Amino acid sequence: MDILTLNDYVNRAVYGEWMMLVFILVGLYLSLRTGFPQLLRLGVALRETLGAIRERFLSFGGQITPFQAAMVAMSATIGTGHIIGMVGAVVLGGPGAVLWMWVAYLVGMATKFSEAVLAVHFRRQYTDGSVLGGPMVYIRYGLGRRMAWLAALFALFTAIAAFGIGNLSQSGAVGAALAQEFNVPPAVTGLLVALLVGILLAGGIRSVARFAQMIVPLKLVLFLLAILPLIVIHLESLPAALALVFSSALSFQAAAGGAAGAAVSLGLAEILKAGVGRGIFANEAGLGSAAIAHAQAQVDHPVRQGFWGLTEMLLSLTVTTLMALTFIASGLWQRFLGGDRVEAARALFAEHPLGVAMLGLMLAVFALGTMVSWGFYGEEGAAYLFGEGIRWPYRLTFVTFAFVGPMGGLAALTSVADTLNGLMAIPNLVALLALGGLVGRLVREFFSGMPWQPPEED
Repeated sequence: MDILTLNDYVNRAVYGEWMMLVFILVGLYLSLRTGFPQLLRLGVALRETLGAIRERFLSFGGQITPFQAAMVAMSATIGTGHIIGMVGAVVLGGPGAVLWMWVAYLVGMATKFSEAVLAVHFRRQYTDGSVLGGPMVYIRYGLGRRMAWLAALFALFTAIAAFGIGNLSQSGAVGAALAQEFNVPPAVTGLLVALLVGILLAGGIRSVARFAQMIVPLKLVLFLLAILPLIVIHLESLPAALALVFSSALSFQAAAGGAAGAAVSLGLAEILKAGVGRGIFANEAGLGSAAIAHAQAQVDHPVRQGFWGLTEMLLSLTVTTLMALTFIASGLWQRFLGGDRVEAARALFAEHPLGVAMLGLMLAVFALGTMVSWGFYGEEGAAYLFGEGIRWPYRLTFVTFAFVGPMGGLAALTSVADTLNGLMAIPNLVALLALGGLVGRLVREFFSGMPWQPPEED
């Protein structure tokens, strides 16, 4: 059995139905342990995050503000999957997939909240002011020395996966969008992307954070400029689209679908897989990647940063929901059911006043932001494994891949990295299950007014 065949087997397992069930069950468990903060503490979360953006906790460790840490995480999370991927979920699972996407987001909020709490609680702060944190750190120091191998696995998966999901896939998307809509040669795109990513990564987390706090608002503004005209065009159909989401969630028979207009029948399994799968891998809750960013926050209590995890998920959910409902309201889902998601997205944006060029611009900006944050994630994983000396070699390698990505190729590496991205979830979910009680205790202490006490180093 060659490496690609083995990768195919593993890929089907880590992105399969059983793994999705694990994500949901872990999210439910953490919801119970933390008192359902996504429902009962959402108002508090919004006040502590969007209502307190200007607050800084400079004497409480970390290198960047809580807002900047959340922006780094959101820059990675809100990517092309929120546009093309969301259209793809409807194309694969019909309108009912959206309801199951909402379910995945709802339970995933507790997961993302817990990841951010643990990231701050167990982070390592060094004498030079630098911080190392994330699942590899809370696995190592939360579960003890005997589980150091599991922490190393997470770090290894992250360091390699970043070259695929965070680099080749994203730079390829930038190259394709600019070439198709603006006739920019892939080599030119690769050079410009590589230079920008290289400069930002060279400046470390503070440089990445400054970029993220600009690019995320730009992403959201671009998305609104892209989606609002389409919403206006299909405004009358939106209530029917919403009703169809609920009526199609448990069983669905499509009258017609696919490019040829052939009849397509979808069972509950296909609808669940399309919706839950898109929900999980759009918001990255359970993968642990966002925790690497949240660990860098200058915050006085881990739970306070956990609230940013909830807010991050809420904004991500808003983007995916608006995208999905607009696509359903357009009626194009019937024509493309079982077909190509990229062509379906292009058909939708052909109705935009600025045409498909708006889609190309949005995808390019979304992908670029994802690349920078994932470059930092991968670098942190490599630094955990090999020490600080690996940072510059890793950055240079990452930049080289960023240059190559728009020109295509390296499909095998992209496929393997995509599998490793899914495998990141396994050690992270193990740690979340083991440390869920600790997260619950930290939440209770926060609301009772008890000061936070970082754990003693072993």
